[in-house]
Amino acid sequence: MTARLVLALHFHQPVGNFDAVFEDAVRLCYRPLVEHFERHRGVRAAFHLSGCLIEWLEGHDGAFLDRVVALVGSGQVEPMGGGFYEPILPVIPRVDALDQIDRLAGWWARRCGVRPAGAWVAERVWEPALAEILAEAGVVYTILDDQHLRFAGLLDDRFDGLFVTERCGRPVAFLPSDFRLRYLIPFRPVGTVREHFEHLPGDRDWVLTYGDDAEKFGLWPKTHRWVYEEGWLESFFCLLEEDKGPVRAVTPGDFLAGRPPARKVYVPNASYTEMLEWALPSGSAAAYAATREAALKGAPAESVRAFVRGSLWDMFLARYPEADHLHKHALRTSRLARALPAGIDGREAAITAALRAQCNCAYWHGLFGGVYYSHLRHGVYDSLLQADALLGRPLRGSVAVESVDLDGDLEAEVILRSADTQAFLRPSDGGTLVELDYLPARFNVTNVVSRWKEGYHEGADVTHAQEAAGSIASPHERAVDLGRTDLEGRHFDDLPLRGLRDFRCAEIFGSDALSRFAGLERLSGRLEHWETTGEGFAGTARLGPLRYRKIVTMRPSGELSAAWEIDPATAGAEGWFGTVLCLSLLSRDAPDRAILVADERGGRERAAPGAALALSGVTRVTLEDRAFGFALDITCRRPARLVTAPIETLQRNEDRYEAAYQGSLVAFGWPLAVSGGGGAGLELLLSFRRLQRGEGER
Repeated sequence: MTARLVLALHFHQPVGNFDAVFEDAVRLCYRPLVEHFERHRGVRAAFHLSGCLIEWLEGHDGAFLDRVVALVGSGQVEPMGGGFYEPILPVIPRVDALDQIDRLAGWWARRCGVRPAGAWVAERVWEPALAEILAEAGVVYTILDDQHLRFAGLLDDRFDGLFVTERCGRPVAFLPSDFRLRYLIPFRPVGTVREHFEHLPGDRDWVLTYGDDAEKFGLWPKTHRWVYEEGWLESFFCLLEEDKGPVRAVTPGDFLAGRPPARKVYVPNASYTEMLEWALPSGSAAAYAATREAALKGAPAESVRAFVRGSLWDMFLARYPEADHLHKHALRTSRLARALPAGIDGREAAITAALRAQCNCAYWHGLFGGVYYSHLRHGVYDSLLQADALLGRPLRGSVAVESVDLDGDLEAEVILRSADTQAFLRPSDGGTLVELDYLPARFNVTNVVSRWKEGYHEGADVTHAQEAAGSIASPHERAVDLGRTDLEGRHFDDLPLRGLRDFRCAEIFGSDALSRFAGLERLSGRLEHWETTGEGFAGTARLGPLRYRKIVTMRPSGELSAAWEIDPATAGAEGWFGTVLCLSLLSRDAPDRAILVADERGGRERAAPGAALALSGVTRVTLEDRAFGFALDITCRRPARLVTAPIETLQRNEDRYEAAYQGSLVAFGWPLAVSGGGGAGLELLLSFRRLQRGEGER
């Protein structure tokens, strides 16, 4: 019998990605893929285009978008909806989820006169409550992995056909994407794919689903040559069009039109297998791999996949405090934007910007996640700060101080806001600076990710299949070994890299010591007796024998002040006291970005943003960014020792390890012999100013 293959392809590029990546995706993958559909009219499929990609295409390649719309108009391609900006639906507010789904469905309705019946669920991250949300949004079906069914305890050898789940009596259907096909298409020869369909067991009508990334067909490593130049896709489409062949491709709508019976199941929290493995705490990865390997020796693979699983997607927010803060900032901005009175100027633009900031890719890390990619984080912040700038208009000439548990950890954060500047601080972590934004440039200068240790740094690199002869390897099959010298000299952080983290040390230090925090005792934990003031907050801290008061305030101009008053009874006469800022201009070395240093003798030095510096008697440091058109001046009330060191992470991607510059550690230190006696004058002033793009300091 001829099997049916429900074919669904997901086209997506994230908010913040470079134009060159979008262009490569269209050139190497999307355009030739669409050309094959245009030539093979018998191959039917569903296309899901994320709103992030749609917006880029509308501004850069409308002709390609027209070709996709034409395929939909011909009936060959069925459009799929979903969250417009590709959010993880379970971790955003219900009102945002419904809005996201409505926006993408509305776009298709306006362009094609067709409102999608189906919705793509980003990264197939599922929670039971999603059934009610999808049903309320008018979604008839979605596509999950067959792995979701195994997590529900079903142990069928293969899952085909239609399933249904519900919440509060609101049903949604789903099609289970076949795990084996994910590793066959397009990585194995078409002959192997043919055999797979020819040898389906039993004499019955098989309906298998393949729902996966379109980028596999030309953009993933080595796939363009294999899929197009060597003719894999041409052969595959010919197979799908064969008279009396073993398989033919149909759209989800084609299949559902026959009113197939649906098997009811309640799906637990889940995603695809690899995602849940990546979400594990790094220290658990090796134990998970060993447990999985041991289980495979005594049980069928399907049973192991059902009962040996990783974590939840949400654990990325616990693993990466930077992602957690970004996520909670996005939730706050959405809430504030929606609270604006209807019809007020800028409200709709602020809501749209907040929704755009929910694009999932900057919030996690696996082979494809982008928390380590500063440009993706910047893309999200750019959208957030667009909305925050609109929300900050009423603050002209004033400062707002808010104490709120932003991230749901039972500890209050302090948010200081002026019309042009905002700062997020954590009294629960030594009064550290988590985020500092200049709203006119929509730029977060503290957009840094810590050097977290990943499981693969210790060789825990889990794969799920082995590359076969005459094939190309999926990234999920390719274990990439670290070289013996790759980790030499690398430091992994035990505290998040946050600004205004105070330290003391016995002797003067340089860039290498700062990079490793060698010899530096750093402040962490809750400030004592802290309280908010009309302009900020103040609290008492203990650092070794030192006791001091830390005061952080913002002026109506947006200037941020950090001051320290050291108890003279605890200062002593030896050693150094200081604080570290973690700052980024997104580039280690670019002609339009620089760090400028002025000292008490009138000396001036200009260096690349990622330079390693060690200078004394410093009175002012300026981060100058002519690409984004702003400068950050850091003025030392008392001349300081300045030490800087680049922050570099080493992370796994699809087929290799790569180092990424995240920003720089910028330390200011004062000898305790001078800073005793009440610590008068220990103060940093941070103030932004606008530069014309291309204008530097003269």
